[in-house]
Amino acid sequence: MKKNIASQLGFWASVLLAVLGGVYILALIYDISIDGIAALISPSPFLQLVSGIGTLLTALLLVILFTAIHFVNQEDNEVLGLLGVNFIILFAATVSINRFVQLTVIQQSLPDVPADLTRFLPYATGSVMFALEVLGWGIFSSIAAAFVAPLFSSSRLNNTIRWLFILYAIFSFLSAFSFATNIIIPTGPIAWGPILLVITILMAVYFRNIEKQVT
Repeated sequence: MKKNIASQLGFWASVLLAVLGGVYILALIYDISIDGIAALISPSPFLQLVSGIGTLLTALLLVILFTAIHFVNQEDNEVLGLLGVNFIILFAATVSINRFVQLTVIQQSLPDVPADLTRFLPYATGSVMFALEVLGWGIFSSIAAAFVAPLFSSSRLNNTIRWLFILYAIFSFLSAFSFATNIIIPTGPIAWGPILLVITILMAVYFRNIEKQVT
């Protein structure tokens, strides 16, 4: 019963995450078509709003997804799944604080943001909030992905998910390294965009297969 509930929650969390990922990529393509490659460095207000809402919802859904992964794999390696859940919760807490501030305090201060709030702008130079975003995505989510990756094996689908999690962890961590060393390594958007989108689509298939086995 517990495994069945976990597979259902994991399936719907994966589906919603895939939808959010698709919406973000479409918004990013639209922004790039207007502002060019500069949209990746300084997104338009429209893309920032879409990204803010999408990231806040994504953080919540990833907690559900990783919890479901933990419960359906308890018999294999409970420790790895639990560690994945713990680090994704750290990710969600960090990123949610950033995005909630962006969607409330910052939005209420537009268009003329007071000087004392510039450090809280999501993409401003020396932004405290951007540092929190990198900490969440670049450190905590990459560690969470690295811990759950070994839980997937024994089939072509599982092995694909495993290597995608590993690739996500590497690309995501490189973004944090890039931020800390001021060396431009544009791997973050690849991890958080197309790689995460493919992972969530395959995870929906993964949980659907488990649900069929349970029932």
